[in-house]
Formats: sequence, structure tokens, C-alpha cells
Amino acid sequence: MSVFQSIKNEFRIPGAFENWSFYRKSLTDIVLCVEKNPEEGYQKERYPVEGYLGERQLEERQSEEGYLKGNDPDNKRSGSIAILGAGPCNDIDLGRISQRFKSIDLFDVDEDGLGVAVRRYGLERTSGVGVINVSLTGITEAATESFFNRLYMYLVENGRTVTEEDFINRSISELRLLEEKLYKSVKDFSEILPKGKYDLIVAAGLHSQLWSILSYSWHVLAGNVSEQILGGRPIDPEPFHDHIKELDDAFVPVLNEAILESAKQRVVLASEYDPQNPVEGAWQCIKDVRERYTSESIGLRETTLRWPFFPEQKKEYTMLVQDITKLCRYT
Repeated sequence: MSVFQSIKNEFRIPGAFENWSFYRKSLTDIVLCVEKNPEEGYQKERYPVEGYLGERQLEERQSEEGYLKGNDPDNKRSGSIAILGAGPCNDIDLGRISQRFKSIDLFDVDEDGLGVAVRRYGLERTSGVGVINVSLTGITEAATESFFNRLYMYLVENGRTVTEEDFINRSISELRLLEEKLYKSVKDFSEILPKGKYDLIVAAGLHSQLWSILSYSWHVLAGNVSEQILGGRPIDPEPFHDHIKELDDAFVPVLNEAILESAKQRVVLASEYDPQNPVEGAWQCIKDVRERYTSESIGLRETTLRWPFFPEQKKEYTMLVQDITKLCRYT
């Protein structure tokens, strides 16, 4: 097993499916518009208990509050949904989703995780379920591994002559080389997220994970430089983190625009919410959606859920679920 593969395996959270059961149910309820009581974990919404709005109800709701069309409640399996960053679907009940939607596309750079999801929910032979192994940034897993390997070989070749400044400068240089593959505009997403392709798009925990493996692999190398070259003196990660932040500041609004253009009716985003200690990527997503809401181009409802991310390490997040409806029909 390569060092990079070992790093990837660090992102497998043991017991996630079991530990996230209530979060998974709550998030799926929101996606499926199931009404809940406040004491059950989130604010009661004015959603129908069964299905989406029918055509006549849609027209009434649109005139009342600009709500959107969904699936016909008389047809239990209709419409299309895309789940971005789906992985093994530990955080969304794909079984329930498959009972409601006729067409389901699962997107993730982690091909193994997608396979786990399809098998876990018994959907191997279910028509209309698509597994799309793709990067949503334009930077593939192979390109990320190449970033790691190039930086690693730089350290091997230069050994103890490397200074902290050398390592930081080389890291930023390699990252800029990687950025050449990054999607720069909505047009770059046209093949994977075509305009108006899906009725509903869901992305939970996606924005904070865009550079997670890349960042983690860099920290592994930085730790090695600290221990083996700098005598234990830690490397200041801020220059590298600042560059990642600049990436998110520029990229997240483009990604969100592509998602909104590909969704005909509705988008559900869930992001780690901690205003005092903002989570990189997640915070840019939250702010971008709120800015779009003030422009009156979308309708927005916000709900918080507790995500018991890794109970054994006492790590949990408050997730802000941003339920977005498009206020005009797709044309």
C-alpha cells in the first residue's frame, strides 16, 4: 500500500453508518420534505408529509410564497436527484431516496465509497441509479496523489538542506501547478452538471472536503520535515492554509452557481456551522448562499442538525442545512 493510499484510509470513519443514524434520518427527512416537530431536532416546516406539491398546489404555493414544484404525490417514484459527494451514503438514506425518485445520480471521487452505498442499500439492479466517479473540482484523485508524490520526492532529493521557507515555497508552487486543472467557470461543469438536469441536488458536507485529502497529505509531509529536518520545530501552516482559503473564496461560488443552474427546482446543502471557528469551505458556502438569497433569486430556509461525526474522538459538528428553492421556473 502506498503512503498516499494510507492517507486516504484515514478518512474512513469507523462506525459512521451506525453512529450517524439519527442525523441520517433527520437530513433525509428534510430532503424528502417530511414534517417534523420542533422537539425532534429541527424546526417544523410547512412541508407536506407525503411527497412534494402537485401542479395545482404548486401554483398556489408559488403565488403565496414562491415555493417550488416537486414530485407528484400520486407517483411515489418520479423526478430526478443528484447527490454530490455521496461516498458510502452514511449521511443520507439512499433506500428512502430510491423509493421517491425515479432517477438518482451519485457523484464522488471515491469510487469504492460509491460501491459501498449501492450495495448497502441493495440498489445494484435498481433502474435509474447512476454511479458517477468524478471530481467536482476538476482536480482528480490522481492529480492530488501526484501533488503529494512530487513534494515527497523534492524532500527526498534535497534532504536536510531544506529550510522551512523552502518547503513552504515549494508547497505553494506545487499547489499552483495543481490549480491549472481547477474548474474556473460554470461552463467547465457543463458535462458533469448540465443546466437544468436535475429536479433536486443534495450536497452534505461536500464543501469542507474539497481539499481535505490534499491538505491532510501536506500536513503529513510537514510533520516529517519538522521531525526529521527541523529538529522538532513545527512548520507554520498558515501560508499554506491561506492559499487554500483563497482557493475556496474563488471556487465555492462557482461550484454553487453550477449546482443552482443544474437544479431545476431545489438544492439542499449541509455545511459545518461554527461562526467563531469557521470551517474552511463550509463557511464560504454558507456565506455565498446567504448572499444569493438577499438578491431574491432564491428562497432559503435554514435548519441546524447535530452531526456526531466521530463520537470516539468526541468530535461533532453543528450542520447548517440550507434548503434552497428557485423562485422562477427553469427555462
